[in-house]
Amino acid sequence: MKRKIEIGHFLLPAIVLLAWPYYAFSQKLVAQVSKNKVMTGEVFQVNFSTSGNMTTFKAPSMAGFDVYSGPNQSTSVQIVNGNMSQTISCSYMIAGKKEGKYTIGAAVATINGNKAESTPITIEVVKGATSQQGQQSQNDPYGNDPNAQQQQQKQATAIPENDELFVRTYVSKKQLYLGEQIIVTQKVYSRLNLRNFQNIKAPGYTGFWSKDEKKTSFTSQYENLDGIQYVVVELSKTYLFPQRSGKLTIDPIEVDCIVRKQVKKNPSILDQLFGGAYQDVIAKIKSKPVTLDVLPLPEKNKPVGFTGAVGKFSCSAKLNHDKVKVNESINLKITISGTGNISLAEGPKVTFPEGFETYEPKVSENISTSGSVSGSKTYDYLIVPRREGNYVINDLAFSYFDLERKQYITLPSSELRITVEKGDAGSSTGASVYNPKNEIGQQENDIRYIKLGDLQLQTANEEFFGSGKHYLFLVLPLVLFLLFLGGRSYYLKSQGDVVAVKERKAARIAKKQLSVAEKLKAENKRDEFYSEVLTALNKYASHKMNIPVADLSKEKISASLAEKGVNNDTIQKLINTLNDCEYARYAPAAAEQDLNLVYNNTVELITKIEDESK
Repeated sequence: MKRKIEIGHFLLPAIVLLAWPYYAFSQKLVAQVSKNKVMTGEVFQVNFSTSGNMTTFKAPSMAGFDVYSGPNQSTSVQIVNGNMSQTISCSYMIAGKKEGKYTIGAAVATINGNKAESTPITIEVVKGATSQQGQQSQNDPYGNDPNAQQQQQKQATAIPENDELFVRTYVSKKQLYLGEQIIVTQKVYSRLNLRNFQNIKAPGYTGFWSKDEKKTSFTSQYENLDGIQYVVVELSKTYLFPQRSGKLTIDPIEVDCIVRKQVKKNPSILDQLFGGAYQDVIAKIKSKPVTLDVLPLPEKNKPVGFTGAVGKFSCSAKLNHDKVKVNESINLKITISGTGNISLAEGPKVTFPEGFETYEPKVSENISTSGSVSGSKTYDYLIVPRREGNYVINDLAFSYFDLERKQYITLPSSELRITVEKGDAGSSTGASVYNPKNEIGQQENDIRYIKLGDLQLQTANEEFFGSGKHYLFLVLPLVLFLLFLGGRSYYLKSQGDVVAVKERKAARIAKKQLSVAEKLKAENKRDEFYSEVLTALNKYASHKMNIPVADLSKEKISASLAEKGVNNDTIQKLINTLNDCEYARYAPAAAEQDLNLVYNNTVELITKIEDESK
């Protein structure tokens, strides 16, 4: 029979819970486990934590488990931007006795004077891989077995386990109408040291019209999934609109994750001094496909002018003029706005009166993807009436399918009245008006009428010599020659000041040097990369302040930049960057900064100094 290790049950003493002036008033008791699927005899941790003032704590039922340690109490305090927060935790080290599914019950605590309970967690206990592993767990529940350590060291560069790193596809709904909007979110869950992503292969979304939400960077957050806390990164958010009914499948997303893992289980003293021995490995993960059920739009009561708009919309029509003369242009703007498949929606078909010359409308969109696809779509028609009279445009009704009401909505349009008056005699706009005498009207491809009115004619035998153009061409070469001499004199004068020339070329030389560092960054050559960045910064400081590289010092750099009006924070960032690069050259294993971040910060720093310097 296994012997339990009892450290002693104790409640969190009130003396530890001091009255912090700005403590968090959370009343939530969170339960987490390090694993929710373990082998018999395998030790894992269960932890109960809160950020509130916990005065009492009652442990849950742990039937089916051996308790090796606990309760182990810990308190952590963080001060960020002057705001103080604390977290109180109570943890246990336990192991499953035999195979089966067991439930760790709800813990009960008093937080900020109120009773709070944690969520029960189900643990699946499976048979151990070998009897040797079971014997190891009995002898040493913490896994400090030499053979196990050698096995872990061999697996240090292996691809991570699926339960530690995976990607999931979430959809806002799985049953929807044709043309209805859904949101597809791709999330990566990790319990490893996730460094970056590469080779992201997004789904093709066959059968859908898609609109991606713009993402400039990846942000991470914590999420509790089945009792296990993961670091979650949202890869993408896409808005989809199905283009056909039936069963449609969203293909899996594939992504390569760069994960940093420890190579040695027991690092040497030198490894410990420089942060341990680590290696970046690539883990290829792939989500599962998701099938959607797309329903066709109902045929009952479908309007004749329905063009496929699904969502919630409004429609307006407006003329820039309602009274014009013959051959003067008019603009008719029809604007559809709202939420839904607005990019796919078509405006109402307009029937213009006879005698109106029209062109294909200019279509413009103003689309937003913040939480949903919404915005406006405008059809701009150019109309030229060729006959005088009074006209009415009254067939601008717009129809769409309302998802909330599950019915078609038709938005009527008010009548648009246009009065066309006779054009002015002899004007260009009245030259090709409708001629009632001959009972013919000008059409788009007709022969133009003879131009009437005053004409500007030019004498055929006018002499060029002695004219204004003649004298202009004579003087122009002299003026250009004088401008060339002035420009050349200014250039030679500016190049004569060696100090000023070197200062102007400082940023260009530094960025040229950084181009070498960028190639080394792509090849992940950390030592050479930091060396090139340090050389670039030293050369930049030397040219900028006219100080030889051999005589450069951080004090001289600071003093010279201060004289040029550079901000103290910018100077300090430059000094810190020089120190980091020097440290990385002599202690490369301790420099774990992202090379992309170091490179981008260096370019931004040089640009900032150029902007601030006088």
